[in-house]
Amino acid sequence: MGYNDRDYMQPGYQSGPPRMPGPFEGAPVSKWLLIINVGILFIQILLTGPGQRLQESAFYRLGSFSIEEGIYGFQIWRLITFQFLHAGFGHLLANCLGLFFFGPFIERWMTSRAYLVFYLLCGVAGALFYTLLFFLPGFFDGYTPAVQMVGASAGLFGILAAFYFVAPDARILLFFVIPLKMRTFAIGYLIIESLAVIFNWHNAGGSAGHLGGAIFGFAVLKLPPLKEFVIKLSQIGSGTQKKGPRRTRDATVVRESKRSPLELTREVDRILDKISEQGIQSLTKKERDILDKARRK
Repeated sequence: MGYNDRDYMQPGYQSGPPRMPGPFEGAPVSKWLLIINVGILFIQILLTGPGQRLQESAFYRLGSFSIEEGIYGFQIWRLITFQFLHAGFGHLLANCLGLFFFGPFIERWMTSRAYLVFYLLCGVAGALFYTLLFFLPGFFDGYTPAVQMVGASAGLFGILAAFYFVAPDARILLFFVIPLKMRTFAIGYLIIESLAVIFNWHNAGGSAGHLGGAIFGFAVLKLPPLKEFVIKLSQIGSGTQKKGPRRTRDATVVRESKRSPLELTREVDRILDKISEQGIQSLTKKERDILDKARRK
């Protein structure tokens, strides 16, 4: 064997053990959400005057969500900005841990664009669900329209709902010690949050936001119109919508292989509706292939 024929002289050869993928491999949005959340908390601290609490700073007041300013004042940017503010290190740490462990998995499953849209919309849904309950009798005694809401929790609970939908039997470690199935963890947490809202426990408004994010997140994956809405929003500016259908068989195969599972489930929903209306004999070969691919996933 000549010198140039040896493995270590071949292009692309890497000595040593193979590189393990990083936690954010294929999940840049999750990484940047963590960086932005941490960075903004430090900005909050820097802009908090001597003797002030974080909640009293101008920066906090400008970005937090309240019914008084976000709804009555029609300052709709607060539906987004409140998701990047936190009440302190403990609040930030809890949300960042959830984003770290669950976010990358869901981002890789959805694709980054759809994940970002999904995450932000779950946060918006959390604030709106809190607002809805505020105006119903029997909820949030002692709350006023000026009560402020901050945190990534509503978006995080949307991610947890998606994780439950995708992998209900996955095992997680509660408090890094107690093994639980995702199904058990999610149902238990939602029961606790529901009781907090019903009986007006501490941070009942935050619990309402958590429920709103989780309900919207689960609804996106179960209801085709909402799923379509998220996918369409994620395609804005990507050029996807402007491209016409490709004609060649190879191009079609490539396009199908690049679909995210979120888009695949949307197509499966459409095909199942067609079967219901016209019978299975009405399916094209391409539609049968899509169903077979979904079955094998």
